Amino acid sequence: MDWCILKRFFSILLLFSVGCSGIKVEQRISIQPGDWVMAGGSPEQKNVSAYSLEPPLNLMWDFTLEGGVGPNGISVADAVVFVNVLKGEMLTVDVSTGGKIGQINFLGKDANTAPLISGNSVIVSYAGDKKYSLASYNLLKGEINWRRNYGYIQTSPILKDGSIYFGNLYGSFYKVDASSGQRIWKYNSKAPIHSTCAVTDDKAVFGNDDGIITCLSTNDGSLLWKNETGKPLISTPMINEDVVYIGGDDSNYYAIKISDGSAVWKNNMHSKIIGGSALYNGEQLVFGCVDGNVYSLNKADGTIYWKFNTKGTITSSPVVSGSYVYITSYDGFVYSLDGSSGKMLWSYQMENKSKTTPVVWKDYLFAAADDILYCFTNKAIEKKK
Repeated sequence: MDWCILKRFFSILLLFSVGCSGIKVEQRISIQPGDWVMAGGSPEQKNVSAYSLEPPLNLMWDFTLEGGVGPNGISVADAVVFVNVLKGEMLTVDVSTGGKIGQINFLGKDANTAPLISGNSVIVSYAGDKKYSLASYNLLKGEINWRRNYGYIQTSPILKDGSIYFGNLYGSFYKVDASSGQRIWKYNSKAPIHSTCAVTDDKAVFGNDDGIITCLSTNDGSLLWKNETGKPLISTPMINEDVVYIGGDDSNYYAIKISDGSAVWKNNMHSKIIGGSALYNGEQLVFGCVDGNVYSLNKADGTIYWKFNTKGTITSSPVVSGSYVYITSYDGFVYSLDGSSGKMLWSYQMENKSKTTPVVWKDYLFAAADDILYCFTNKAIEKKK
């Protein structure tokens, strides 16, 4: 067993106490550069893991949740898995054993987002609670840092330079101070926002249900440009080398200059695109479509490198891990594909359909299928006698 995991396993007995009010730890969680602390794995939403996990994989454990997991719902830091469930709770699970560490129950009826791990605090966004929709919970103290009402939120909070960015179902997009929850600025997009944003040093980009791709200045929230597609944009944008990549309900996949919003290229994929994208080898854009196809495009001109067909709708984002691409589908499978050719290298049929983006952390792959959380590894698994 990995020494980091083994050390964490023994320390968990001392670190965590669980109560009805939530989770408390006795020492700080140590966040490392390879931890998956927010949706997309980075503010730019590149969905690239710091670790290369080579298939085939073995099932290490599964954990039944009391509620399903949304398209983004999993974060991992310091051998602890953080999972938001649609029932309105956030649970923590020990990577080494698959055992429940604890949970917080104060979320709204819909936690359709990924937990944001910041230092020894976890920040969560949610919907269904008329009093609150964004909260920071201190794991060290076992208490709430702050709670704010920013309207119903179904986008994951994205952290950049001490500030949180997100949109709500009333069309408002916010920049909020992570330490206090206080609003820094607000922008009205005039349509519901289901698109988790991508953020660079000075720009934030997102889509809305009116089909408008919007780019704002992170400094003051002023509009830099907008691009109208005509159909809803649920997909999460990705930013790479001053270009924004995003798919839409109009079946087009767009490449747009982040400097002025002008088109670089677009490709009609003949199917709606709901999930986000992953960057493979710095040159390829990998994403899934509602018709079940996974595509890899040349980022320079949008030409197709390869296509792989699953048997179900894809609403999740793929994750790149070294030479491999991992993705889930409504057909109930989690797949590992060769990033260069699209050839399937490994698959596993889970018990339910999956709409959740998988996460790779160290030697482990985490995936959710409805109300079951799975952990896979390429290590040998000792069979229980």
